[in-house]
Amino acid sequence: MRNNMKKKTVNQTTSTPYSIYGFFRSFRESLADENDFSDFISTLTITPMKAVVEMVLPFFHRSSDPNLLTQFQILIRQAEQNSDFESTLMRVCDAIDMLEKVEVALHHDKRLMNGYLKAMQFDNASASHQQVWSGLQRFLNEECDPTTKRGMERVFAEQKASEELGLSDDVLATAHALVGDDSLYIGILETLQLNNRQNLPWDTVIKRIQRLIEDKKPRTWPMLRRFLDDVHSGRGIDEQQFNYYWNYIDEQYFNEQYYNNNQQYINDQYFNDDQYINDQYTNEEESETQFIEQKFSNIKLESENDGVNVIEPPQTQEAQRKQQREVVF
Repeated sequence: MRNNMKKKTVNQTTSTPYSIYGFFRSFRESLADENDFSDFISTLTITPMKAVVEMVLPFFHRSSDPNLLTQFQILIRQAEQNSDFESTLMRVCDAIDMLEKVEVALHHDKRLMNGYLKAMQFDNASASHQQVWSGLQRFLNEECDPTTKRGMERVFAEQKASEELGLSDDVLATAHALVGDDSLYIGILETLQLNNRQNLPWDTVIKRIQRLIEDKKPRTWPMLRRFLDDVHSGRGIDEQQFNYYWNYIDEQYFNEQYYNNNQQYINDQYFNDDQYINDQYTNEEESETQFIEQKFSNIKLESENDGVNVIEPPQTQEAQRKQQREVVF
């Protein structure tokens, strides 16, 4: 009875899109070779459910977590028994790379990640595009702060650019680092996609991007232009070229840090100078106050020594008559 209850609990836990994603993420982390995970996903995608466990068994032998095989067998058993669950499993499987980027953009927040998966309706194959879009917008506007929302928009823009333009993660990461501004970077990706659909000449595309850059970060343009030309050439960017661009990025970063540190030092110096002036002014005020107090103290002492008469308050008429009667009697 206890085993049945435990099995039922496991089934309920693993039947959500978030739990399915958690399995794939854990399995990926348990493999020493990233290529093994890519091959595992490919095998899972093309193999019928009844034969998939046997086909992917070698990958689990290379996993550092033996418990993951049991979890996978439970998932496959559910998929065999429920076609809707099989659809959910495969949709999460197909989107695993995108989902990992989303999780990073959501700062690995479990609540937000679960909310995103629900908004995207991974467990509802019949959901319309409009339903998914509306759910996603609600999630972004109601659950995410502005910074997180901007990070999510970057993920979506990169996904579209990857699909439409064939840009690799390395190319996108380098472009983002060269630009150094999320909003500007997203605008550039959208410009590239739009012009690709319109089949415009490359010179026209470059001029449009240049206008975007020069409005905000003109110093970025020369190196970004060179990078875009290298990508557009179609020859691909080798490791040496990537190193060249990243050395430039690192140099720019350290220069900016140096400038910021110097600016902070200057601000601190101004603060210290102002503080010194304020302290001097305060000391002068205190000295002047002490001098005045000393003067008054001296005057008081002199008055006491000279026998200064103290003026009594005037008597009332009643008090005066009483005093006169006392004198008469």
